[in-house]
Amino acid sequence: MKSRMEFCINFNSTLMYFEESCTEYCDEIIWILQESELNRLTMRYTSPQIRHREVMVNIIRSIGEYEELRRLTIHLAVYLMDAFMDNHNITDNRLNLVALSCVLLASKIEENEPNVPSLSRMNELVRNQYPVSDFNVIEVLLLKFFDWQLIIPTAATFVEYWLTNIVGIVDFVPSVNEQQFSERRSRAIELVLEFLDITLTDIKMTNVRPSMLASACIAAARSSLPVLVMWNENMMELTSYPLREIECLTRELMNWRACLIAKETVCRKRCALDSGYMSDLNESNIIDIAYNEYCENIEQDDLSIECDTEDTDDEVILSFKSKRAR
Repeated sequence: MKSRMEFCINFNSTLMYFEESCTEYCDEIIWILQESELNRLTMRYTSPQIRHREVMVNIIRSIGEYEELRRLTIHLAVYLMDAFMDNHNITDNRLNLVALSCVLLASKIEENEPNVPSLSRMNELVRNQYPVSDFNVIEVLLLKFFDWQLIIPTAATFVEYWLTNIVGIVDFVPSVNEQQFSERRSRAIELVLEFLDITLTDIKMTNVRPSMLASACIAAARSSLPVLVMWNENMMELTSYPLREIECLTRELMNWRACLIAKETVCRKRCALDSGYMSDLNESNIIDIAYNEYCENIEQDDLSIECDTEDTDDEVILSFKSKRAR
C-alpha cells in the first residue's frame, strides 16, 4: 500500500517539476490532463446524505483555510467526497469522518509533505471525535474505491495553469498604461478565483468537464472587465474551447455570483497562485481564518452526532457498504 501511494506522490511531484521548469511541455501536459479528466466518475446525485453536502463542503473549505492548504487540495477533497458519497450509504455520524479523510488523502496528493496535516491534528479539530483506527479504515476504503487513481484533475488544476494568461495588455490597449494593466490583471485573477469557488457550490457542476468549467470561470471573469473582446483567439488557443461551448455555463456562473453578492457572502480573500506551478505574482499564500468560525461550521446540527468509539473495524466498514459494484 505504501509503495503505491509513494508512486502517486512521486508522479505528482514530477508533473509539477515539468510545470515549473519546462514550459515547452505545457501543451502536452494540458492534453494529458484533458484526457485524464474523462476518467472522472459520473455523479448520479442519489446519495441519501446529499442534503448534507453544503455543510460538508463548507467544512472542507474551512479546514483548508485554517490549515493553509492549496486550492487544488480543496477541490480534489470535494471531488473525492462527492464521488464517495454518491456510491455509498454513509451513516450520519460518519459524515465528518469522511470529509476529514478526504482532506487528508487529497493533502497527501497535492501538498508538499511538510504541509500535510497530521491525522491527530485533524482529529483535534473535531475534538478527537473519532478513534484513529477509523481514519485508517476510511482511507483504505477511499483508496480501494478509486482504485488508487488519485491524480485527478479538477477545475482548480486548469485555472492554476491558465491564471497568469487570462488577460493581456492587448485586451485593453490603447486605453491603459502598465500600472492600470497590472491593477486590471489583479482584478481579473480575483474574479476568476471567485467563480472557481462558486463551482464547488452547485453540485450539478460536478459532472462538467473541469477544463470546461475552468474556461467558463475565465470567460465569466473577463466579461466582468472592460476588455475589448470577452473571448478572443488567444483564449480559444489557451483553453481549446470556443465561446459557444462555454457560453451557457459562463452565464450560469455569473448568475450564481450575482445571487451570492446579493447575500453578501462573496467576501473571502483569495491568494492568486498557491500551487507552486508559477511564481510571477508576489502575493501571500496565507489566508487568515478565525478558529471559532471553523468550529461553528463543524457544529452544524446535521453533523454533530457523536461517534460510537466502540465500533470495530468491521462495523465501520459496514457503515460504508457500496450501493453499486465497481
